[in-house]
Amino acid sequence: MAKFLDKKALRKDLIKKREKIPDKEIKSHEIFEKLRNLNEWKDAKIINTYVSLKEEVDTRFIIYHALLEGKRVFCPITKGENLIFGEIFSFNDLIYGACGILEPKEPSNISIDEFDLIIVPGIAFDRSGYRIGYGKGYYDRFLKDIKRGIKIGLVFDDLLLDSLSVEEHDEKVDIIITEGKIIKLR
Repeated sequence: MAKFLDKKALRKDLIKKREKIPDKEIKSHEIFEKLRNLNEWKDAKIINTYVSLKEEVDTRFIIYHALLEGKRVFCPITKGENLIFGEIFSFNDLIYGACGILEPKEPSNISIDEFDLIIVPGIAFDRSGYRIGYGKGYYDRFLKDIKRGIKIGLVFDDLLLDSLSVEEHDEKVDIIITEGKIIKLR
């Protein structure tokens, strides 16, 4: 029980820290430019990305440019304890879902192994590729089944930690991008 409370307290502290980070819009753009210059981005035809909340690294750049470049874009839809995915063709294809997060209006029939790039949300990441999310486990359940796509975590430099306490169900990303660096773990 103490471990659960520690992680919950850490999550709360990290959210407060994230709220105080200045210039998030500029930093988000710098993160996107690093992503956009990766061969993994250039080669990707099908991208899976979350739609960011106000304090997160802004994913609107990713969605906008992916669509502009002719990439297919899929975003998560919360369904029970799991994520399913819907394709979007513009921001007009998004509605507020059960968790108050923008998500596609309709699910698509796509295999998760068709995703070339998966942009993974997190409050913080560590240098090994582990993350601390919002505590519901949606992404860990989804990521454990990924066999082929490149998993990328986007995070502000201030929330790139040396290490996090890892549990058996935690899943890693392959690449971490901050406004200051790219860490390839794969």
